[in-house]
Amino acid sequence: MKIAIISDVHANFAALEHFPEKDCDHLWCLGDLVDYGPRPHQVIEWVRRRATVVVRGNHDHAVGFDVDPQCSLPYKHLASETMRYTREVCTKDDIEFLRNLPAQNELMIGTKTFYLVHAAPTDPLFGYRREDSELWTNEVQWINADVLVVGHTHTPFIRQIGGCTILNPGSIGQPKTGRPLACYAVWEDGKISLKEYEYPLKKAIREIWRMPLAKQDIDELVAVLESGGRFIPAGHVAVPLRA
Repeated sequence: MKIAIISDVHANFAALEHFPEKDCDHLWCLGDLVDYGPRPHQVIEWVRRRATVVVRGNHDHAVGFDVDPQCSLPYKHLASETMRYTREVCTKDDIEFLRNLPAQNELMIGTKTFYLVHAAPTDPLFGYRREDSELWTNEVQWINADVLVVGHTHTPFIRQIGGCTILNPGSIGQPKTGRPLACYAVWEDGKISLKEYEYPLKKAIREIWRMPLAKQDIDELVAVLESGGRFIPAGHVAVPLRA
């Protein structure tokens, strides 16, 4: 049994259409299909055709219900501007699809129980938990699963707490690893692998340039992609992230 796991596509169809896993038995998506990127409609269509399980992310929720995605301060402006664009180019059916996605999903593969959520079990849409967060201890106690599968932070990791494995595949569309490579994970017969791949970044950038946004917003979106998340927007002033 081979399961490919993706998250945080953020309308980066150039990355998604070059997804390398063609022979997986299942494809799971942990949400945030939309915002920031130029082609939300195409991403939604791709995920609807191929994914066997999809949960709702905070940006999916925001677009579906026309509410604040509650991003961190540096990204609030870009989230607001690209959400307006996203709602303009998505169809009513797209928005209905995002609105109706479940906030979490629990399923069994063989003898293993998986709990899928975008952010965290206690706060499915907005709970921001870094790999080293002490809050994970409470999160795994709150559920009854062998594997907790999460996204939201755009950074891949595998962490073991007691009998529960926490897996974050990172981000397909806006990775924050310091490398401009799309990230995902594979679970195959009990073994978990974190993977990344090159995609036509220049194509993604050209598509961002065509978005009807202010030049500074476009420059910041491009900088985030090119730097692999090391470049963080700060309102209308972009600054480098220091390690």
